[in-house]
Amino acid sequence: MTIALEHTAPAGEPDLATRRRAEILTGAIRVIARDGVVAAKLKDIARESGVSLGLIQHYFDTREKLVDATFAAMMRVVSHESAKRTGSDSDPVRYIFAMHRLHVLGTVGFPERWGFWSELWAASGRSDQLREVATQVYQLWARPLEAALRRLAEAGRLPKGADPAHLTAGMLALMDGLSIRTLAEPAVFTPEFMLQILNEWTTTQLGITAEEAARHIAALANEAETDLPPALTPELVAAALIHESVA
Repeated sequence: MTIALEHTAPAGEPDLATRRRAEILTGAIRVIARDGVVAAKLKDIARESGVSLGLIQHYFDTREKLVDATFAAMMRVVSHESAKRTGSDSDPVRYIFAMHRLHVLGTVGFPERWGFWSELWAASGRSDQLREVATQVYQLWARPLEAALRRLAEAGRLPKGADPAHLTAGMLALMDGLSIRTLAEPAVFTPEFMLQILNEWTTTQLGITAEEAARHIAALANEAETDLPPALTPELVAAALIHESVA
């Protein structure tokens, strides 16, 4: 699926059409996370977005197109924010721990994120277009993780016989499984507990010493205290749409 974007204004400023689309998509993200894909109604999205129902229908002539665009927009936001937050991590071990932290705690301040992504996985079984979006979301995390693991393999820092592709699949499967548990048992499987399990599994599977793992994890936690994820806003969504259109 090729996702088309409207033309944007010069110098990175969103034009009116991009701003309106971003407002609608932000509202749709919140409604889908709260109510689910099937129950999400256009009138509720209009109310959440602060726009008229007619304006939504002007930019998205069918509900299906709006739903597809909503998941694609959230993927762009995650991609944009992930690149900004992990691009400077040259050590592949630190990078992997940083990706875990981003995956669990989020690239944006959006507490319903796991509910939103679980809706994508469920809906992708009924929609070829959403299945492609789900695949793109998976690759968004898989590609950089596998690249970091291959760098470790080339440097002789992985256990003998360890396969970067298999390790990547295992990490992502663990992430997805834990995210479901956070929805089912939020009092037990808190984000902090989920991150702890991921970090411990990674330390063991990659043959990292406990001291090295603790050093990276502590450094990332200290940085996070002064670098909180931004709130999910129309401005953030518009910035991600513009970035994608010029990339």
